[in-house]
Amino acid sequence: MLDALMNPIMIGKLKVRNRVVMPPMATLFASESGAPTRQLIDYHIERARSGVGLQFVENVMFLPQTPPYRLKLHSDGMIPGFNELAEAIKAWGARAGMQINHPGLLHQSPDINGLQEGQIRALIEEFAMAALRGKMAGFDLVEIHGAHAYLIAQFLSPRTNHRTDEWGGTMEKRARFALEVIRRTRERVGPDFPLSFRISGDEFMEGGRTLAETEEIVPLLEAAGIDLLDVSAGGPFTREWTGLPMAYPRGALVHLAERLKKCVRIPVIAVGRINDPRLADQIIREGRADLVAFGRALLADPRLISKAAEGRFEAMRRCTACMDCRRRVVDLGVKIRCAVNADLGNEGEAALIPAQRVKKVMVIGGGPAGMEAARIAKMRGHRVILYEGQKRLGGQLHFAIAPPHKEELKNILEYLTGQMKALKIPVKLGVKVNAALIRKTKPDVLILATGSRPLLPTFEGSSQVKIRTSHEALGKRLPPEEHFLVIGGGSVGCEVAEYLAENGKKVVVVEILDQIAADGESNVRKLLLARLAEKKVTLCLRSRVQKVEGQTAFVVNEKGEISNWPVDIVVAAVGATPEEIPLAGIEKLKPRPEVYSIGDCRQAGKIFEAIHDGNRIGRII
Repeated sequence: MLDALMNPIMIGKLKVRNRVVMPPMATLFASESGAPTRQLIDYHIERARSGVGLQFVENVMFLPQTPPYRLKLHSDGMIPGFNELAEAIKAWGARAGMQINHPGLLHQSPDINGLQEGQIRALIEEFAMAALRGKMAGFDLVEIHGAHAYLIAQFLSPRTNHRTDEWGGTMEKRARFALEVIRRTRERVGPDFPLSFRISGDEFMEGGRTLAETEEIVPLLEAAGIDLLDVSAGGPFTREWTGLPMAYPRGALVHLAERLKKCVRIPVIAVGRINDPRLADQIIREGRADLVAFGRALLADPRLISKAAEGRFEAMRRCTACMDCRRRVVDLGVKIRCAVNADLGNEGEAALIPAQRVKKVMVIGGGPAGMEAARIAKMRGHRVILYEGQKRLGGQLHFAIAPPHKEELKNILEYLTGQMKALKIPVKLGVKVNAALIRKTKPDVLILATGSRPLLPTFEGSSQVKIRTSHEALGKRLPPEEHFLVIGGGSVGCEVAEYLAENGKKVVVVEILDQIAADGESNVRKLLLARLAEKKVTLCLRSRVQKVEGQTAFVVNEKGEISNWPVDIVVAAVGATPEEIPLAGIEKLKPRPEVYSIGDCRQAGKIFEAIHDGNRIGRII
């Protein structure tokens, strides 16, 4: 099983133990000065020991003015720190790759169209010197970043390269900068050192570079001296293709690698929402690519490859493509974290410490917070029992999965429920826990993970109109009424609106802020807004519902202007409040149990907060 994926491969004269690639992903784990840190090294060790074949360090820049906490290798004095990182990866059998990159000049002055010949030549030399430093630091391979919206991609794209000299105009002239970088780099690193090149197979934007043109470019790259082609996608205005949200199907970019593989003789890497090694194995078996990149999949589960190689597919914690990781790094500028893997970024301290004293742990609530707390506590040796008032585990995950393009959230449900079985944690379904049951059970630790309940809005006439919560609106049975008004335009409200519109309802969303889905990751938000427009969902920003009379809702905006809309049902998506559980008499238990509230029971939040809360409490009890 997985014979194709686990088969070794040669990249030039470099032998790689399998076809698994960990691509470069920004973490902000570097030091403020751009040097590798212990946190970054531990993060890479955890993936290398799992069986990754070729493991790339996130893109390394060679500019002294690189933003803080991003890797840079602009001088020989930084080589020792990078050597420690490379050796740490190689110690576990993986090949260490380093990607070098220049962020580009689109938003600076001059842009690439204003660069002088001398400046261009200097940039080519800086690329080559950065690659040489990577080789001197002990890396097995260096990748030149020519994709997305960065410097080389700006030269390659007709959308951004408007030069009329030898560096622009025709396809061959636009490719000249990339080719000169490769040739000079090859001169610096020697004939046998492997070089990779990352390229956007298609920029997916009007006036941008198409797949057909890329097919003409990649043979030129090979002839210039590269040994490996890494095929991504996207451009400066289509960044949703550079990190695919769950709205895209798994393997959405594999066709690009497949097409370009026919144009070159060197190995080709496929990327694009591949979170299951079985899919990767199929891609290679079918000859569509030679290697497969697992990016966010290895953030969610660093042991993904070793579990798959052992046939333990049910133990894999698969990425949901929720984009929380990207939102943190790109949108918020903070260190990377993962919604489903609370250990990301804490690898050096992630080992579970066995409990010094085994305790009886009673977990109330079978949502993601409760199951994660139960999982960690059980793995540490505690005696755990989990109670859930419903007839199934999952809590609010079942509502989160319902809207269009949210199906990947089933991965969380499958993993955590599978862990309850694998760890043999007793689960009591359909049991409403009360103080009497707690007193009877006499736990040493009581973990409250009872979730939250949606808040309901108040407005004039609200007692007469039909009001439904977001949970009720996402139920299996849609009411026959036609006109829906959703109060609250955050991510939840927008997902409910899309769900209703896709089922033929006419929907108006009323949001008091000036942005819709402001709490969502930028790429997710872009795609969601496009789909809402396509489905003709009406958006009322900076507005609130003033009153409802009969079947008419009156909405007032910040200017005091009033609009009216037909409405049969109002859907509330204005937040939630923690669900309370009566604990009267618990204080009389001797010894009195430790009590912890986690997830929405502590403070209404998202899946990220629920799982991280559960993990934290499971570790400290």
